[in-house]
Amino acid sequence: MATNRQSAKRFFSPSSIVFIGGSNLELPIRNTLALGYSGEIWVVNPNRDNIACYPCYASIADLPRVPDAAFVGVNAERTVSVVEALSHAGCGGAVCYAAGFAEVGDSGAKLQDALVQAAADMPIIGPNCYGLINATHGLALWPDQLACPRVEEGVAIVSQSGNIALNLTMHLRSLPIANVISVGNQANFGIADCVDLLLDDPAVTAIGLYIEGLKDVAQFGRIAIKAIERQIPIVALKAGTSDIGTRLTLSHTSSLAGSDELYQALFDRFGVIRVNTPAELLETLKLVSVCAPARGNRLGVLTCSGGDSALMADQIDRLGRQFPDLNYDQTIRLSKLLPEFASLSNPLDYNTSIWGDLNACIEVFSVFLSGDFDLGVLVLDFPLRNIGSDEAWHITLDALAAAQSLANKPCVVISTLPEALPEPARLKLLSGGICPLQGLSDGVNAISRWVQSDIRKRNLLAVGRLAELNLRPAGADPAHSVVLNEYESKEQLAQFGLFPPPGHCVLASEVPDAASSIGFPVVIKAVSREMAHKTELNAVQLNLQNSADCGEAARRMSHTLAEADISIEGFLVEKMLSDSVGELIVGLKRDPQFGLALIIGTGGVLVNLLSDSASLLLPTRRDEVQAKLLGLQGYKLLDGYRGKAKGDITSTVDAIMAVAEFGLAHWDEIMELDINPLLVMPEGQGAFAADAWIRLKK
Repeated sequence: MATNRQSAKRFFSPSSIVFIGGSNLELPIRNTLALGYSGEIWVVNPNRDNIACYPCYASIADLPRVPDAAFVGVNAERTVSVVEALSHAGCGGAVCYAAGFAEVGDSGAKLQDALVQAAADMPIIGPNCYGLINATHGLALWPDQLACPRVEEGVAIVSQSGNIALNLTMHLRSLPIANVISVGNQANFGIADCVDLLLDDPAVTAIGLYIEGLKDVAQFGRIAIKAIERQIPIVALKAGTSDIGTRLTLSHTSSLAGSDELYQALFDRFGVIRVNTPAELLETLKLVSVCAPARGNRLGVLTCSGGDSALMADQIDRLGRQFPDLNYDQTIRLSKLLPEFASLSNPLDYNTSIWGDLNACIEVFSVFLSGDFDLGVLVLDFPLRNIGSDEAWHITLDALAAAQSLANKPCVVISTLPEALPEPARLKLLSGGICPLQGLSDGVNAISRWVQSDIRKRNLLAVGRLAELNLRPAGADPAHSVVLNEYESKEQLAQFGLFPPPGHCVLASEVPDAASSIGFPVVIKAVSREMAHKTELNAVQLNLQNSADCGEAARRMSHTLAEADISIEGFLVEKMLSDSVGELIVGLKRDPQFGLALIIGTGGVLVNLLSDSASLLLPTRRDEVQAKLLGLQGYKLLDGYRGKAKGDITSTVDAIMAVAEFGLAHWDEIMELDINPLLVMPEGQGAFAADAWIRLKK
């Protein structure tokens, strides 16, 4: 049931709030007052005279006006009737604090269904949640400790876990937080709905997500496109994976990608920055909300220690970012500013010869930042405040701010230890538009993912047609399915431009003549809907050189499969392509959340050995397919490995796109599709489906 968007806007920025419950209301009321809320506050409790010094109304019907927002702090059963009364009155929205709904099983799920019906089109946060904070508006429908001060702007955090949301507010990271939303069970208002509203709030600088699972992946995709257009970064911490292998899986393709890989494909598609820990989430949110986007991945790094330089170089190299060399002019100028023993390189260890000298530091930093860098990075750890003066460290920060102004490019400061960048230093940096990143690994990861995501989003905006990225609804899995045999599968795919090697499907008696007409050597395969994999059943014979061997192979297969009680529908005789450059696996798999996904991987005998694959959501584009193809470990085999011929990459991408188009044309029918191997021939000679297998809904 769709919720009312206008009501949701009232809910998130209310002029009036009603709190319904008992003594558990005191903390959210106090939190709201602590944030400086200036609207009206009412309390409903038929058995109390007052709560938190506010007089109690006996019922919602007794309120002086219709509230914009409600905090419902009663038990699960009573929550349903309270929400129904609020919806009937025209309330903007409600936080449902109680647990005991869908998270507890069938009985709770039925109660949650009743809650959704009671809410009608009124949005509800929860149930089973901590609620909602809007620190720019003074709203804190939040029944726990409040660590968010009033701010004019900041990042928004949307979390499926109330405790994670709470913990993220307890940081010492100098990250202004404008909104926190604990969505709980997402009964009728989920993560994507929250993000959609937040994107319309000019006070929101970036959005951080803690996700366990999305209810509507296609809706999230549409909202992510809106975020790209609004230039609001989204950073996601995705927890939990589903073991898709517990479901019926017959093809190699389906074993290559679980739901976590598909979430990664989703984030890659829309430029969502994925992080792995809460600390990375906070540091990345800080980076994307402070710094103007870097134009590329070329980093210039300043340190005052050879050890810091080495550590930073290792971190950056691990993530594949670039350290451009100093140019001639920089080298000459720096040689005059630094001692002879200084190593003039990037990273630059400017050593302690200029330590504490503001003018000298400004000059060195300015010369360095004039280089061919997209982002300037200073590695700096402050001393403990109780062991001496940190004046010289602040001089270093002042010098960086002056040099950044001259260079007109974004800069960050990274401490190797999270605790080695104290609050006064962080605040000074933030006031100058320089991001203070705490912890070497978290900071470098934040930079790397931010740059990669920004490049992706710029490319999307340059190409345009963002609507083409919209995903289709997943659709439901059927109870039954049917398998096409190899010949039928290849015939279907050929209509979309993916062709097998030259061949014929014939009876056993016709195999020798068919082989002669094709030309030796040939491959012979038994055709049956009852076989997903032929090799294990000795139902395929390669490199046959004459008619007699072909006839014998067909007779032997017929006998073997008859003993295994497998019926044969014919024999596929195909040209043996022995000069392929490499082999790929290409397929489609159905996921209950994502619908059909396209899987590309290194194929043939290496498919299970390397587990080298990439996932793409449909629809997709040639540039996306080519980028994923180039990212495979096995791509080296297709690119002229050790002097061998290069593969026909254009035809290979054509073949993969044919599979993608086939999937879109049969979106509601396909369960699994497996091309293994796709033979990649030398340049100009094409790419061919040596084997194909399709499972359809019945």
